Amino acid sequence: MFTKKFELKLYVPVTWEVSGDMPDKWADGLKNNAERINSRRQAKIPDDGTYILKVADPATKGYALYVPSGYVSKKGRPAEGIRGSHAENLGRAFNFWNDKINQAFATVDGVVAKEFKRRIDGSKIRWALQVADKTLRLTGDKIRGRSVAPIAAYYLVGDERAQGWIRETDYADGAPYNITVPREVNAVKAAIQQRLIQGGQLVINQALQEDARNAENTVNASLLTKLRDATRCDVFVPAPAPDKCFCSWQVDGSGLLYLHIQVGITTP
Repeated sequence: MFTKKFELKLYVPVTWEVSGDMPDKWADGLKNNAERINSRRQAKIPDDGTYILKVADPATKGYALYVPSGYVSKKGRPAEGIRGSHAENLGRAFNFWNDKINQAFATVDGVVAKEFKRRIDGSKIRWALQVADKTLRLTGDKIRGRSVAPIAAYYLVGDERAQGWIRETDYADGAPYNITVPREVNAVKAAIQQRLIQGGQLVINQALQEDARNAENTVNASLLTKLRDATRCDVFVPAPAPDKCFCSWQVDGSGLLYLHIQVGITTP
């Protein structure tokens, strides 16, 4: 017999406008730490040898995946030649890369990192739009209310505060219920929240397509099954079912994205 502990349908808002001071806080955080940012960059990659090891080589390996063996370009260049040219160009790029960054962080007219700060100020509107259309839709904020990812994560570790975060658009049946062992609650909560933010963004970026949702639902089921205490709930499955545990991205008849969650346990 399957005993349901709780069921949720948590809707993802179409957008979540950033609060008035968020862009300024984001920009100030970067500008106030400009010297530290560049100093750490210089300490991590101080010379061309380190650059090749930490930047050029990984980039070359990643690029190689897009130029498979046997490929020949329109100009007749084989894959090996294309890869080799890319690797050589990257390997010789340290001085150019280093000079450009140092120019951005240079003190000009008595202003430390003047160009870097100018670019940050010029990016505030773009940052606000991107955050509103992606991350904040899934996280919400502490002032105006939480959204899908924190509500789901807190419900799944039995944190009763989550009940107060349910919105008018949501459906909730049952109280928060802890699926894991007590000493792992904080780690599990963080892992679930990060997984849902990442997965939700991937679904949104792919226009809510069914294949994208199915892929993320499979990952959700695998992760939650591994994180659960087997004595507290059943294994998770990718697709909703009346007598199963699941954490599944779905789209309703109006084309709105929501996260459907059910948790329960089967007993003899």
